[in-house]
Formats: sequence, structure tokens, C-alpha cells
Amino acid sequence: MIIFPYSTALSLARPPYVSYATVGLCIVVFILQLSSSITASMMYDPQSWNPLTMVLSALAHADWLHLLGNLVFFLAFAPALEILIGNSLRFIGFMLLISVVTGISYSLFSLSINEPLPTLGLSGIVTGMIGLSAFLMPHARIRVLWWLILLWKTFYVPAWILAVIYIGLDILELLSSDTLGGINLVAHVSGGIAGYLYGHWRLQERKQEVSEELAEEIAEMKLQQRHGSSRSMSFRGRHEMDRQIESRKASQEKDRFMRQLYQQVTTHRNSEAILAILNRYDSTTTESKEYEALFTHLRQWGASRTLLCLGRLLIHRLDQEKRYGRALYWIEQCQAISPKFILANLNRTLFYADLAIQTGKMVVAKNLISEPENRFGSMVDGEKCMVLLQRAQ
Repeated sequence: MIIFPYSTALSLARPPYVSYATVGLCIVVFILQLSSSITASMMYDPQSWNPLTMVLSALAHADWLHLLGNLVFFLAFAPALEILIGNSLRFIGFMLLISVVTGISYSLFSLSINEPLPTLGLSGIVTGMIGLSAFLMPHARIRVLWWLILLWKTFYVPAWILAVIYIGLDILELLSSDTLGGINLVAHVSGGIAGYLYGHWRLQERKQEVSEELAEEIAEMKLQQRHGSSRSMSFRGRHEMDRQIESRKASQEKDRFMRQLYQQVTTHRNSEAILAILNRYDSTTTESKEYEALFTHLRQWGASRTLLCLGRLLIHRLDQEKRYGRALYWIEQCQAISPKFILANLNRTLFYADLAIQTGKMVVAKNLISEPENRFGSMVDGEKCMVLLQRAQ
């Protein structure tokens, strides 16, 4: 029976060039090993403490099975990590660091044993990738193949669980065995731990930057798996999957917008917040109930110029819909925030002041048209304002 991970269930924004180059380099080196005697010079002798062979030994392998096993595991984790890290030089630096850490760890371990064997292979870097996956993309699902003679099945396992399993088993075997049994368990364990610690030490900020996008990608991949991937999917199944994806994206986009708006409003960046609202909501097509919901939500953050501007948009939309009573209600709500609240269309101010008087809301009417010369100048009919003020007494 064979069980091994072979790829990360994430779509990649670009080809992972460094990962592919690493695989290609390992294959070229192995071909050279078959046709020449370079293997001995590339192996890392733990008693030498040679940093060059610490790195070069990772590219050499003992046989085809050793090579293929390491490369399959490497491709299960490395391409997605390369894209998430987003910097090829940093990714290369990470692999070099793991090579050195595993080499030093093996040398330190070898001080306690007689005649330590030279080592070679990519497995230290592979477990470094597994450890980094547990930090940087713990919930990303890894495709795992189960294969027994003529039976096989693919299933998905979160990266952090695979890290616990593989690195945990290596730790257990290292602690319970008297010998390494031809496998450099020290490199496995030290690589896995170093990978996780490197992420914790150097990639905290990067993890935060990609966390939202990564969560969206993971959720989308789950939907694709649930509905089945592809040609055999029914039209109804694909339509339902697309609908769920679009709904989820819309919800996530709204959440991002609200978080951005909260930061702008609570830090008094009202001009930015108002512009964001105007860009997101078309005043000619947005329904008043959307403005009402947004106003109610923003009101929880306290009084602000943004809230009053939103109130004007809402009242204007209700006015367009000829829902004058409802518009008057929201005028009253805005006046509770600022008694000097004025409408976007000052010509409608007189209309709503008159409506407020007719419905017995004298305070609302007074607030709308008090001190007309000082507040509005010549933009409204001052004489009519005075008449309405007399009626509101």
C-alpha cells in the first residue's frame, strides 16, 4: 500500500519557476550521477561541517525511488509555498537555509554516535516545506493518493495535519530507534521544525497579507470538490457551484468593504469613506433599503460626517421613490445626530419642512429651516422659510 501527497489543492497565479527548476536540477544531477562519479563528492559528511556539501547533497539521490519519492513530496508543497511567499529570492534563500540547518543538526547529532554515515537527498528541504506549510497555509488541502495494487483513491488532508503526521512520526522514530536505519531522520525532524520556525520568524506579515486571498481560494476549491470537477458535472451542478462561488465572493467583498469603511470612519478619514460609498453604491440604482441597512450599521460606530452624508443619499433616494413619510423619518434620525443637518437638495428642504409641520413634527421643521439666511443664503426662499417657521411655532 502506498500513501503519499502529490499536490496542493490551490490554483497558482503563475508558474512556480523556482520549484520546477529545483526538480529539473535534481533530475540532471541524478543523470550525471549515473554517468560519472560525482556522488561521493556531493554527499555531506557530518564530520566535515562543510556548508557547500550541505547544499549540494540536497540535489543528489541514492537511486530512482529515492529521487522520485522526494520530488513527489516536494511538488506537493513547494509550488504553492513559492507563490504564497511571492519572492523567488526569498524562496531560494529558505531552501538554502534549510539545507544548512539540517546539515548542522546532523553534524551535532553525529557527535554522539560512532562512524556517522554521509548523507544526501532533498528530504530535509521537503520536510522544511511541510513545516512551513503548517505555518503559512495550515488549512490548505493537500491531495493525497492512496494506492493498493489495482485500487486507488484521492482524498484531501489539511497541510497542518500532514505536518503533524509526517514530522511527528519522524520524531517518534528518532527517539525510539537506536539507529537511523539508513534514513536521515535528523534532517527530517530539524528541517520540519526549522521550516515552521522560519515562517513564524520571517513570514508573519506575509501570512496576514495572503490570509484572506488564501481563505477564498481554499473555499472555492472545496466547492469544486463538492460539486465534482468538470466534464462529468451536470449543468445544474455547475450552475449551483457557480452561484455559490459568486455569492461567497460577493459576501467576502462586502466584508472587506465594511472593514475598510470602519477603519476610515473611526480614524476620521471621512472624505475617503464618503468616496468609497459613492464608488460602491450607484445613487440612481441602489435601493433605499440598502442605504438604510448601511446607515444602521454605520450608526453603531458613532456620529460622523460620513453618516450624515449617507443620510442625505438615503433621503434623496427615498424622495426619488416618492416615499416622503419614510424620508421624513430619516431626516429626524439625522437631526438626532446633528440638529443642523441639511438636505443635499435645498429646494426640497421647504417641502419636508412643510410636511413635518403637517404631521406635527414641529422640531424637525424648525431644525430644517431655522436661520435660513445664515445657513442657506440665497439658495432657498427666505420668505417662505419665515412663513413656515411661524407655522411651526
